[in-house]
Amino acid sequence: MATAASAQQKIGHLNSVDIIQALPEYKQMSDAVEKKKQEYGTMMQTMYAEYDKKTKELQAGQGTMTELMQNTKMQELQDLEKRMTSFQEKAQTDLQDYAQKLAAPLQDKYIKGVKAVAKEQGYDYVFDLAANGVVYFPEGSYDLTQAVKTKIGANAAPPAPMGAPKPAGTPAAAPKK
Repeated sequence: MATAASAQQKIGHLNSVDIIQALPEYKQMSDAVEKKKQEYGTMMQTMYAEYDKKTKELQAGQGTMTELMQNTKMQELQDLEKRMTSFQEKAQTDLQDYAQKLAAPLQDKYIKGVKAVAKEQGYDYVFDLAANGVVYFPEGSYDLTQAVKTKIGANAAPPAPMGAPKPAGTPAAAPKK
């Protein structure tokens, strides 16, 4: 009896990463996160420049500075190191929180699309290949990735990985005159 019940279940699979990266909103989210990352990078570069300047001042004045002045400069460098470390940690946490906040609506849209397609097509279970949750699946007929993309308006091609060569047949951009 259990075999008969399980034989009637319809199981499908999809690739959540492919779907989410095909959403039009994904590029906007990625661009916003990258912009914030660059802003933090610029701040960090400013701190590194200040650290480098103070280090050079200390080295240049070692022969002429009093011990008190040297100790004060060394303490300034240590304080700056602590601020830089703290800034890096806070920036990393803030960047992760920001990315999660921006990704939440995309994730919600994806989940709604999966539920709608699964109900429309009569699937009992849908596995996500991006989560490595399936060891075996038959190729093709049960892949719901495109159906979910269509349902939620995510038909853009996923972005090429950075540094990846352009596909053959893509015309090169003409140089500007």
